[in-house]
Amino acid sequence: MHISVAKFGGSENVLTVEIASDLLLKDLKAVIEAESDFGIKAEDMSLFYEGKVLQDDNKTLEQCKFNDYDLVTCQRTRSADGLNQGANMAPRQNANSRDPRQLFEMLRSNPEMFQQVRQSSPQLADAIQRGDFDTFMQHVTAQSPEMQQRMELERLATLDPFDPEVQRRIHDIINMQNVQENMEHAVEHAPEVFGHVVMLYINCKVNGHVVKAFVDSGAQMTIMSQACAERCGIMRLVDRRFSGIAKGVGTQKILGRIHLAQLEIEKHYFATSLSVLEDQPMDMLLGLDMLRRHQCVLDLHKNVLRIANAVETSFLSESDLPTHAKLSGNLPDDIEDNELIKSADNHHQQNRSEQTATTSSTSSTFSEDSIKHITKSGFTREQAIDELKTTNGDATRALVSLMTKSLSMPKRKR
Repeated sequence: MHISVAKFGGSENVLTVEIASDLLLKDLKAVIEAESDFGIKAEDMSLFYEGKVLQDDNKTLEQCKFNDYDLVTCQRTRSADGLNQGANMAPRQNANSRDPRQLFEMLRSNPEMFQQVRQSSPQLADAIQRGDFDTFMQHVTAQSPEMQQRMELERLATLDPFDPEVQRRIHDIINMQNVQENMEHAVEHAPEVFGHVVMLYINCKVNGHVVKAFVDSGAQMTIMSQACAERCGIMRLVDRRFSGIAKGVGTQKILGRIHLAQLEIEKHYFATSLSVLEDQPMDMLLGLDMLRRHQCVLDLHKNVLRIANAVETSFLSESDLPTHAKLSGNLPDDIEDNELIKSADNHHQQNRSEQTATTSSTSSTFSEDSIKHITKSGFTREQAIDELKTTNGDATRALVSLMTKSLSMPKRKR
């Protein structure tokens, strides 16, 4: 029979071994030691199957009720000396904080950390006090969407692989994991993609009146709202024979066309034609007809609009934009309620917090002892400072929180 083996908190690679079903559990451990790169000796190895530790090494694989290609997880067991020292032994500095079993034993052996867990999660503390690792994992998994997905994949792997519903569910979970990984990669390497882009507006004058014009190379024609045309005193020039309907994202009624108007930019005058729309939120939009006619260049490096290689005018900052064009406080309700965008914004804010912590780490308001108390368990200084901020400087709570967040289970090979 074939057994798939993964290591808690280690490589995500899954080892598949071929072994006779009448061999003992200790024989399986020996095979894992010989064929894997886990670095765990057979006598120091604990195996877990369906969330439970396999304790009797003299049982056969058939007695353990293994099926072909079942998945087991392994981890290093504490040595006898470590167990004899009991609860008075402090956690090893190089302990793998991503190992659920290691965290479980650490919380059991550290009264101070255990009390912090009891305050925040009494049910979790009860499971730790009883030594019930299965219940402990259930509570931790319930708080970790990533672990829920991975355990769901493990459950689905035991069902009929040809069931269309099982295949659909596996596909959905794997696809969501890929999306999440892609998003995390973007947060790490291109955080700017989660920022807001300020639209391109310039200051200009029409008939002596100041207008904030939107520069849009994707629009076919230059347009102006009826309200702006009335404010600029040029409605009398509208040729209503050119009325119609403007189609784009939506539709707008075109009242007519002004065949020639003078546009003043940086004390230079440029001729343009305007289509006047009845109900248009922006005052004016400079379309491709005007941009082509005057050979305009959108120089985003210098943040200017260059006209005929002779005139440059700067694009407006967000604070100078018209009210309807400002991003803050003007998102539609359906976008504000979108969970994916909320999630992206949360990741962006978290990334900004981490960047802030990085730049201010040398002048942290927290004591070095508190920071070292966390970093010696394998976390970075920036993670320590960031978590200390959320726990008001409580180093023990910060360490427990980071350890819980960092828990992961091995992915099934696919």
